[in-house]
Amino acid sequence: MTLEKLQTILVPQIEDALKEFIQTIDFRSSVELGHMLRYHMGWEDNLPAKASKGKRLRPLIVLLTTGAFGDYPTKAMAAAVAVELLHNFTLIHDDIEDQSPMRHSRPTLWHRYGTAQAINAGDALFSIAQLSMLDLAKTCNQYVVLDATRAFNEMCLHLTQGQSLDISFETRPDVTVEAYKDMIAGKTAALIAYTSGLGALISGQTATEYQKLSEFGRCLGLAFQIQDDILGIWGNPKLTGKSAASDILTRKKTLPNLFGLAQCSEFRVFWEKEALSQDEVNQMAELLEQCGVREQVESEAGSLTEQAFNTLECVFPKPNEYSEALFELTQLLLNRKA
Repeated sequence: MTLEKLQTILVPQIEDALKEFIQTIDFRSSVELGHMLRYHMGWEDNLPAKASKGKRLRPLIVLLTTGAFGDYPTKAMAAAVAVELLHNFTLIHDDIEDQSPMRHSRPTLWHRYGTAQAINAGDALFSIAQLSMLDLAKTCNQYVVLDATRAFNEMCLHLTQGQSLDISFETRPDVTVEAYKDMIAGKTAALIAYTSGLGALISGQTATEYQKLSEFGRCLGLAFQIQDDILGIWGNPKLTGKSAASDILTRKKTLPNLFGLAQCSEFRVFWEKEALSQDEVNQMAELLEQCGVREQVESEAGSLTEQAFNTLECVFPKPNEYSEALFELTQLLLNRKA
């Protein structure tokens, strides 16, 4: 597989570049801050065998799209590093906001070092990501650096808007399908859209090509999240590691649940009960199927998936090994079972 071959080459390069850039930061007397960042990135404290550093998918997309346009992937390495550091900044803050105690099979940063220190570490990582993006000046002209950095900050604002909506949904009784789609467009799709467009920007493509690749990333991000919503109700517990219909049990406002609340009165009656048994949760999942919700959600995911592939085919009508790997990666992400 082309993807497997390129991952074997590029992912270690990404990991080395991440470590090297963090090492250039002078933490002065704040030794613990540097340790916290290295811990979060998965480089310290002897990780358990099942722990993961993350797949580094976002920086991989940056390098693959750059190579797909015929440029050297390493030309985009500073931007790839910036994207991964920013992603990890969002993970640190998300874990705090969600009060999540574990990530990648080990304690989250806030759970280990306390909320105040974790917030500070996340803020530091955001600043370090900005510095890495500016390092694009070593391989690109100043106009590309300026455009990439401006778009980077616009994307960051979009991310925080999506996260703000997501947090508000926990207590809002009136969440609509449209509001949910706005939320995932920010929280999930914005970073992938930016990541996908970077390769076009860095390799000197037209604004049209940049917009097409960004649209590909937007569709990929939305389809990825909706697929996650599907797995949260109908995924195989042996593969997902979660109980059956876990998103119903926790009353998570995902796309299937919102469609169910809007279209199935019997589902809403169950939803409004104070406590649910596993049998009732299973009944609710069956109701969603009977009301056509599963088919409706799968159709939405399918439409977005088709848009993503069509856009890639339009941009890369004569594929090379990098664009072929990009196709493989997209297929892998959108057809996963866990």
